[in-house]
Amino acid sequence: MSIEKRDLEIIVKTSVHETLGSLGFTTSEPHKVQADLMYLRKKREGADEAIRWAQRGVITTLIGAFLYALWDGIVHIIQRGGS
Repeated sequence: MSIEKRDLEIIVKTSVHETLGSLGFTTSEPHKVQADLMYLRKKREGADEAIRWAQRGVITTLIGAFLYALWDGIVHIIQRGGS
């Protein structure tokens, strides 16, 4: 038993419409679906950028704390050695 191309196209089209519909997309208005997907992509990219900036902030803070501790230790050794 083989499926004809026309029948397969109907099955695929129906499946896509049902899947997108279950996700909350209105398939009767493709421009709105495209706009919704673009909005979601911008939100995801914005969240990814925020995560990158947070990581940079943490790394910068850790490096700064390490350098401060190193400098404070050097100053302490110099002051102790001079007395």
